[in-house]
Amino acid sequence: MFLPLAAVLLLALLWTLYWFFAQGIVKTRFGEERARLATQGLTLACAEEGWGGFPFHFEFTCNSPAVSLNGRAEVRSSKLLLAALAYAPWQVVALLDGPSTVTAAGESPVEIAHQRAVAAVTFDRDSHPRMSAEIPALSIPGVGTAAKLMLHSRPAAAGGTDIAVSVTEGNYQPEGKSPLSISQGDLLGSLQSASALKIENVTLQNGSVRYWGSGTVALDAAHRISGRLETETNDLDGLLKLLRPHLEMSDEQAIALRSVLGLLGNEAKAPLIAQDGVLYLGPFKLADLKPLY
Repeated sequence: MFLPLAAVLLLALLWTLYWFFAQGIVKTRFGEERARLATQGLTLACAEEGWGGFPFHFEFTCNSPAVSLNGRAEVRSSKLLLAALAYAPWQVVALLDGPSTVTAAGESPVEIAHQRAVAAVTFDRDSHPRMSAEIPALSIPGVGTAAKLMLHSRPAAAGGTDIAVSVTEGNYQPEGKSPLSISQGDLLGSLQSASALKIENVTLQNGSVRYWGSGTVALDAAHRISGRLETETNDLDGLLKLLRPHLEMSDEQAIALRSVLGLLGNEAKAPLIAQDGVLYLGPFKLADLKPLY
């Protein structure tokens, strides 16, 4: 009669010993990784932090987390929770409560509103991460909003990192201009270095108007986007109508652009080129590009 009870108690004792032993290993590994990143300029500071999660999780909580990059940029949020299954510590879930405040050197702080952001990270045997993240109800002042932003990444077979980005119900709304809305936006590409992105396909859609392309973009010495995308649309008039309030072009230039692209039909193709801080559609200047940081 007592054997099943004894077995359960023994199992509970062994599991408890395992949990405290494994938590010590996790804390040590986390501290080593945190110190390694700090030597590279990436630091995490918490107003208050702690460990818990017994009996089935390892949990790290950080109140008022502040992530700093070489003192040039800082991101502050309300609360960060990292959780891993006790029996699968290589699978980590991160929960970040908004709003988040981004401060860059020489710039005014920007408060980014969002609901709880969720990221799931799985490490392989070589400690290479696969990540999926979701940010709902995102709003960035002077930039725009999105009902949902999703990001996926994995190590690429040929080196680098494969990424996929999806935006649902997005609105690009710079100050002083009317919003530019998309019902769905998707990007598939490969991050080949810290500043070079090969885009296999990027697609933007608003109603029946679709705009898509592929190419390679990078950051130049002044941290501005530089590169070339071969793009096309299924509805040239619809696309130009959406873009017209945002194009830094005179009416004469807009008419010339429509005439040149119109020679290709309503389903027009034209390269989108970013060079020396200027964005071009074919030979026509669309806008000036500012450094990203």
